[in-house]
Amino acid sequence: MEMKKKAVTLAGELLFFAVTIIAWIPIYYFVIGAFKTREDIVMYPFTVNFERMSVQNFIYVWKNMNIGSAIRNTGLITAGALAIIVLISSLAGFSLARIDGKFFRVSYQYVVTLMVVPFISCLLMLVRLSTKLGTYNTVWGSMLIHAAWHVPFCTFLYTGFMKSIPVDLEEAAYIDGCSTFKIYRIVFLPLLAPVTATCCIRSGITIWNDYLVSKTLLNSVRTPTLMVSISSFFGEYVSEYGYAFAGIVIASLPITIIFVCLQKYFIKGLTAGAVKG
Repeated sequence: MEMKKKAVTLAGELLFFAVTIIAWIPIYYFVIGAFKTREDIVMYPFTVNFERMSVQNFIYVWKNMNIGSAIRNTGLITAGALAIIVLISSLAGFSLARIDGKFFRVSYQYVVTLMVVPFISCLLMLVRLSTKLGTYNTVWGSMLIHAAWHVPFCTFLYTGFMKSIPVDLEEAAYIDGCSTFKIYRIVFLPLLAPVTATCCIRSGITIWNDYLVSKTLLNSVRTPTLMVSISSFFGEYVSEYGYAFAGIVIASLPITIIFVCLQKYFIKGLTAGAVKG
């Protein structure tokens, strides 16, 4: 029985290793391709030849992709949208989890329903609405759209997490004279680190890598974003793969560095939330 269990464990580890290798193949492909010419990428896609590799693609992209403006616009949209998402979703989750009433039960069902609506079906109406409100071709208009689209799912997460927090903590705070908002700020917010980290990671990566909203609602010349700028290297007849791969590497670096630097805080928040909740 023990040998059988070890064999099953070994098979699972080998399968996991194989899947990991497969997942890393495209990453390896575009990372080494960022240092190659277009001809080498086509003829020798997975071969590494250090003598023919250079950083010319990165230099060209940095000079011609308006990378500084693209990073600034993308970072502003991502940070602003995440701030709105966390504030609104946590407050909504607090209300839906703690107030028992027909209105709030129906509201929760409405929030869950919004999660299954495909974004592409709303795009035309968003363009018309943005035009009428004067938010078309503005960074903050794109920020609001991203925030509104991610709020339902994050509200769903916050509501489920807050329902698992004992009511005794809230009642004890009321006895100590805390108001409802003070209970939310002092009692609930410290416990919400795990779900807040989850929402920021999931929504932040999606917003940072957004192409559809930026391409539709923003001027790619005046207010460029990273994904739209990178897409300019893919033409109808000719695609500059080396420049595109270099742009992808540059676009991936900021959010990767931030995640690596903050991952211990995410883990600490998850552990603290698991113990306290």
